[in-house]
Amino acid sequence: MRRVIALGLIGTAIEWYDYYLFIYAALLAFPSIFFPSKEYLVSLLASVSSYAVAFFARPLGATVFGHLGDRLGRRHALSFDLIIVGLAMIVVGLLPGYSQLGLLAPILIFASRFVQGLGVGGEWGGVSTWVSEHLGKRRALMTSVIQIASPLGFIGAATVLLAFSSDFSTVGWRVGFLVGGVAALLGALLRYLATESIPFNVIKSRGEVARMPSLEVFRNSWREIVLLMLAVGGVFIGVYIPATVMPSLFLPQIQKASHIPSFINVLGAQIPFRSLLIYIYSLGGIISIPLFAILADRIGRRTSIVLGNVLIAAFSIPYVFMFVSGAVGEMVLAQFLIGFAAYAPYASMAAFYPEVFPVKFRYSGASYGLQLAAALEGGFMPILLIALLGNPSRYLSESWLVAAFLSMWGLLSLVSVIPLKETKDLDMVKEVST
Repeated sequence: MRRVIALGLIGTAIEWYDYYLFIYAALLAFPSIFFPSKEYLVSLLASVSSYAVAFFARPLGATVFGHLGDRLGRRHALSFDLIIVGLAMIVVGLLPGYSQLGLLAPILIFASRFVQGLGVGGEWGGVSTWVSEHLGKRRALMTSVIQIASPLGFIGAATVLLAFSSDFSTVGWRVGFLVGGVAALLGALLRYLATESIPFNVIKSRGEVARMPSLEVFRNSWREIVLLMLAVGGVFIGVYIPATVMPSLFLPQIQKASHIPSFINVLGAQIPFRSLLIYIYSLGGIISIPLFAILADRIGRRTSIVLGNVLIAAFSIPYVFMFVSGAVGEMVLAQFLIGFAAYAPYASMAAFYPEVFPVKFRYSGASYGLQLAAALEGGFMPILLIALLGNPSRYLSESWLVAAFLSMWGLLSLVSVIPLKETKDLDMVKEVST
């Protein structure tokens, strides 16, 4: 059980690290390397679109890997998806820019990112299912280890920003992708050597494996998929805006207006303020995830998720005002609190999403519940926000848009989870033994 949880955490952390490293590269390096233009906003939107294309690939990844996971086994699908993510990361790290390849360079960036999205689309739902089916009691707390992979991914990406603070936009991002790609390939091998879950082995031995799980899950559980898709919206917006858009796009404008230095002294060490904000944000998530997972095991998954989304909606406006204040202490506190809030509803989702669906299409259902949301809430919404904000000179005056996005999705996600059935007392082994 410990080995399965560890492999779930490591593989998922690598994939989130890849995701977050890419958005920092897309915001800070790719506009000039792969998408040069006379208009900065055009370059930025094209670059961010290369990041967003992975979100639109994730539902397809959920279909492909959900089918493999529900037909052949959880660990086989999870091993293969790490392989393609690792190879795509290595390609991105080695890819020449527009000045060497011309239009082929941005095309290959989009293609590589699409492949990465396919892999990630099969990751979270599969890992959540695989680990959950190995567990009995305290399933929300135990699977919350997987959820910590997301803030750990941010910490990894922020460490690359820190290590290459002066040359991230030239060589640092390349090193980050190459290291992550090699780690992903190693993780794929270790997963393949791990054990399959008992519930899947039971239905496989009985010949009860679904022939077309991706179709059966929509035919039988489309309502649950739609509600789960909306329920995670607050998490997507609460993660990607405060941890990527604010430190990468808003921070330079605040530094200009308030004369905040690029480096901050922390215990005698000079750390890039951007990296510090990401670390503090991630720390908030690492603290809130186990707390709300414990809550989910005691009083229920739905209640825990609802309370988490209440925090997102309630703190949205104070967060934005604190961040754009230009006061270093307020900005740091704001990042910690919004990180704590954003990851609170996420804490029990690795347990809750698989529990909603029966064994024979559990991998597909859990994957669709998150990955369909990824296309809308994770991919399209940040592009829409950046387009509405316009050029960087308008960011501070239009910062209310950020608060509106955060609070709106917090409220919508809160409402969406209420109609779902509570599942905290489900026994996954007894479920298939009766």
